[in-house]
Amino acid sequence: MKSKLVLIEQLKNGLIVSCQAKLDDPIYVPGIIEAMADSAIWGGAAGLRLNTPEQIKAVRQRTNLPIIGLWKIHSENSPVFITPTMEAVRAVVEAGADIVAIDATDRINEEGKKAYEIIPLIKEEFPDTMILADIRNAAEASQALQIGADLVAPTLYRFNDHPKSIDSPDFEMLCEIVRVCEGLGHVLMEGKINTPEEAIQSLYLGAHAVVVGSAITRPHLTTLRFTVKMDKYQKKMPQMY
Repeated sequence: MKSKLVLIEQLKNGLIVSCQAKLDDPIYVPGIIEAMADSAIWGGAAGLRLNTPEQIKAVRQRTNLPIIGLWKIHSENSPVFITPTMEAVRAVVEAGADIVAIDATDRINEEGKKAYEIIPLIKEEFPDTMILADIRNAAEASQALQIGADLVAPTLYRFNDHPKSIDSPDFEMLCEIVRVCEGLGHVLMEGKINTPEEAIQSLYLGAHAVVVGSAITRPHLTTLRFTVKMDKYQKKMPQMY
């Protein structure tokens, strides 16, 4: 296992490509995730973000790049869906992830606890595994780092009560997160980064690295982003994607 310092250095100022596809996506075919990962590697990605133990394991065999692993498990009883249980964490680690991404918001999980309470449990069982806290705002970012997360990302900012947008990055919030997290841990920018210029802006504003998914790997959503605007916003981008 790579040390945390090595992983941090590998990701610095780099592009992390999120290679994910849902079963009902029009692009979903067997082998699509591996093809996405190969394309990202070919293009110079510094790391990959992958969903499900199966997909993590498949891509781990193809590369030594840092892998941020997660497992999206949706429930009717809780809004918490990113690696919500220790069972899911164990599966992600065993599949070969270098970094585990978890929901670290203050939303309530299926066990009746706040999502971020999983962080100390991970630290105890997997002290050498880095934890990426997916959060909604600066307060949650600071809290996650103070209780043991290594990295934070505003992946879930569109689930705030009143997000500025669900289709464009909130750079003002990124700056606030960077300020409150100084000296505590590193900030990744994730959340509707659609262009290279926005990725560069994120680094300038203090992000350690940038995660991009849909704009690179899911052309049906790129198409929708165009048509929504060209149709004068008669429809909207989905919150869940």
